[in-house]
Amino acid sequence: MLPTWPAAVFQYTLMIADDLIPGEATGPHMAMAISAQVTGELEIEVLDAAYDDLVERNDILRSELVTDGSGAKVQRVHPHRTVHLDVRDGDAALATELTAVWTRTPVPVDQPPLVRGQVVRLDDGTHLVNLIFHHAHVDPSSLGLAMVQLGELYTARTSGVAGPRPPVQFGPYVQQRIDSVRTRMETDREYWRATLAGARPVPLAPGLQRDWSRPPSTKAMRLPLLDAPNTAALDQWALRHRTTLFATLFTGFCLAMADRGLTRDILAVTAFEQRDRPDVRELIGQFIHPTLLRVAVPEDADWDSLVPTVRDVVRQAYDRAHFPAIEVLGLHPDVLSAVATEPAGICVFQYLPQDPAGTEIAFGPARARVLSSTEAGPTGDVGLMFRLHRRPAGDLEAVVTFDQRDLREDLVRELYDGFASRVAQLVAAAVR
Repeated sequence: MLPTWPAAVFQYTLMIADDLIPGEATGPHMAMAISAQVTGELEIEVLDAAYDDLVERNDILRSELVTDGSGAKVQRVHPHRTVHLDVRDGDAALATELTAVWTRTPVPVDQPPLVRGQVVRLDDGTHLVNLIFHHAHVDPSSLGLAMVQLGELYTARTSGVAGPRPPVQFGPYVQQRIDSVRTRMETDREYWRATLAGARPVPLAPGLQRDWSRPPSTKAMRLPLLDAPNTAALDQWALRHRTTLFATLFTGFCLAMADRGLTRDILAVTAFEQRDRPDVRELIGQFIHPTLLRVAVPEDADWDSLVPTVRDVVRQAYDRAHFPAIEVLGLHPDVLSAVATEPAGICVFQYLPQDPAGTEIAFGPARARVLSSTEAGPTGDVGLMFRLHRRPAGDLEAVVTFDQRDLREDLVRELYDGFASRVAQLVAAAVR
């Protein structure tokens, strides 16, 4: 019998969503990839063996997500079978295009190994190394961790020293996490039952309609928010006010939504990457916990008055993020119906503090520089998403996506401009 462990929170959520709409949560839009360019001597055969080591050492890369005979959502670990990199030659001037083509080919969610690796011998003597995963098995941090591990395993192979093994595997960690919160699940259920009662999506304008005759049509906009010095100033302001950068940014989002929306009762989905234990901070896996945030913004609210409220909302949600958000919505059929049918649907606000682009990694005597990492795109039922990134240089940038079936670009840009203006005003006051 294959080793079987409970599905993690995010995996469970995707599987339930996929039961409702097959392919919605496991399609190619959920691919995640990372690419690095290696300068210096690189032995392809050794790299190929290191790639096999990566899959052998990380059970999550061999774990199929299934519904077992009792109806439980589980991850089933398959035995290791030798895997190989896709090896080819390419034009260095086309490195970006080569990476893009590779990442457009999805990873099956149910056919281990749950990663595909490629190395391209470029005509300038460098090598392009690409890894692609399915979001069901990895979170954003895991992209950089996987490339670092590949470099470590390659270096270990070249030195003749056995490569490092993870201190714990992802499946047993998930079981331990579930066991640790088992006695509080009913209390948490009642918290979420009370917290979301009567919540609704925030309409951005009267008269918006979703065009159900069209499939989801997502548009993405990459927009600047703060440069590195001002981001650092905002960080310091949050610290002085005993809060986090995420909670501070979400406060600005709530103020902007209340300014421009048709209600001051803000409902949003977010996701926390919970790697609280030291033994899992370097582990490849899916540590994302989607959860919901609800903030009532008073008419006279400002930064000073709203920050403590948002800080408490975020802390309460973080402490209860092990209760799947999809089950929270299941406690409120009226809320679930509203976010599924009303214009804008679910509003998502995320902050991603880590970006591996620019990271340098040793591959034996050679050096790799991470070129890019691509995150999973939104599923079709996400009407509006603000995803904030902290770039390696320290600046903050937003990727704003919206469904063109029911939202207009001018409304979304107006909302973003209001959010950016609120944040800029706070930073200006903080640095005076």
